[in-house]
Amino acid sequence: MSRFLHRLILVPTLLVLGLSACVSTRQWTPTGGNRETGLVRVSYQYPEFHQPDVSDVQAMVLAENRCEAWGYQRAEPVAGLVRECSNMDAGNCDQWTVTREFQCSGDDGDASYAARLSK
Repeated sequence: MSRFLHRLILVPTLLVLGLSACVSTRQWTPTGGNRETGLVRVSYQYPEFHQPDVSDVQAMVLAENRCEAWGYQRAEPVAGLVRECSNMDAGNCDQWTVTREFQCSGDDGDASYAARLSK
């Protein structure tokens, strides 16, 4: 009976682990931008055939932190994402990079850091 229970538990566990290997959890990281124009870029990478599970909230928090460090009040997401192949192997893309941009702004609506400093 113990051997039967062991198999009864082991098979579904292996099935769940096998299916979860197709879903990869990725995290956004700051990858560039322009302080003067108030543009922030955050990105994540994922391998081919893996469905990434990323948090839009995490992307927003990273962008807001960068904007605040640059002297802006807030960050607004720019519509759309950029998905680019970051590594080709034998004619197939085996690593993708996804980038999202955010526009920093202040209370006066002026997105130019340099312009606000000169006031």
